[in-house]
Amino acid sequence: MVTYNTGQFRIEAEAEPIESVAWLAEFTEQYIAGWNSGDPAAVAKCATEDTIWHDPSLSEPAHGRAGVEKFVADTVRSFPDVAYANPFPPVLAADNRLALVPWRMTGTHLGPIDPPGFAATGKKLDLLVVDLWQFRSGLIWRSQASWDLQEMLLQLGLMPPRGSAAERAMARAQRVRSRLPF
Repeated sequence: MVTYNTGQFRIEAEAEPIESVAWLAEFTEQYIAGWNSGDPAAVAKCATEDTIWHDPSLSEPAHGRAGVEKFVADTVRSFPDVAYANPFPPVLAADNRLALVPWRMTGTHLGPIDPPGFAATGKKLDLLVVDLWQFRSGLIWRSQASWDLQEMLLQLGLMPPRGSAAERAMARAQRVRSRLPF
């Protein structure tokens, strides 16, 4: 499968219909339990062996259960108290071949985010995440997460606050750089 960004998301022809919203809600509880226990293997058991896992924090999609386990382990290392909750129930779309699953992700940035190499800031994170899932054999086969990277950087103090002098200086530097031929 070719890598795509959120603007290029597509429903794969091989995606299987999801049984029901009730089934999806039960599946989601199991998935959340894995995340909230900090258990990468429990989360990975919710995915197929050939899953492709897209997330804005990944430079490349995670592949397979091993890739999902690494992604979860890296997230837990960065946010040891990471917790997920459903602010809204999941929804089925596209002839029940697509699940839209909203999350509220909270945690404290106590470990490195690598890549790109951010040191822990000790700041709290509270983000809305929406996952788009496609299933095969009752497991996540394709996952596309969508969340606001700028909001995360602001909350963690990795980007200057909106309207600040530092933000204006960053914008000026960007305008200068945009005129340089490289």
